[in-house]
Amino acid sequence: MFTRSDFPAYIRSAGHFKLYEIDSPSCKKADFCELFWCLEGKGCFELDGQHFLVHPGDVWYYPKGSLHSFHPAGNFFHYRWFTIAGRQASVLFEITGIPPGLSFGGNCPEELFGKLELLIRQSTRAKRLEQMSVGFEILCRAASGIRQKRPVNDYLLEARNIIDHDFANPELNIQRLADILHVNRVQLSRGFPRQFGVSISTYLRNLRLKKGMELLRRTNLSIEDIAKAAGYGSANYFGKVIIAATGQNPSCHRNELPGLRKSQGKDPAA
Repeated sequence: MFTRSDFPAYIRSAGHFKLYEIDSPSCKKADFCELFWCLEGKGCFELDGQHFLVHPGDVWYYPKGSLHSFHPAGNFFHYRWFTIAGRQASVLFEITGIPPGLSFGGNCPEELFGKLELLIRQSTRAKRLEQMSVGFEILCRAASGIRQKRPVNDYLLEARNIIDHDFANPELNIQRLADILHVNRVQLSRGFPRQFGVSISTYLRNLRLKKGMELLRRTNLSIEDIAKAAGYGSANYFGKVIIAATGQNPSCHRNELPGLRKSQGKDPAA
């Protein structure tokens, strides 16, 4: 009678799942290797204290013994996954060239994952070997995608989406974007203007300026609150930006729409 321990590596589990924004983050330390293949949405994964976004077509590999920590990065994260256990489990990832963390895998071979889900329910020796065969083929497909690399437009579009959504974060800059997207900073800073006709810093600056001017003209918020809402580190710096862009201090732009009252008190950047 054989057991799983008879194999130096074996498929432990497989499946597919859709996590939603309201779900609790998954966090566990595991004694097995796990591969994720994103189908839809986005996931945020953590490895060695850094966070990475996983998009459709991306694969993520957690080595044996690592802390598995991930959650949806948007409304939902839909993915396929399988785990490999055993004393030689990590060798399969090494020989196929799949590094820990994030890689581009291309189109997910869902037919192979589906086949693996059916096989995992059967425990004969022959089926265990067939499971490994299918699992190894999935790894080879992922490795093939890694060699192809992600299309350039994908991460550039995602960079613009992140800026559009998070420009109010004063810590958002080119380096932060490169870290989030797991791409080279120089590659990102050169590719963005080729794709969109404007540098990242200018695109980010224009969004913040537009938001600041809109809040000045349409709200009674203090200059300090507006600066914070528009992504500026301080009211004084925000005031300097407004003066450089318009030739007037922020107070001159207050409440241009009829029916709004002038804000009370002295503006710190007036």
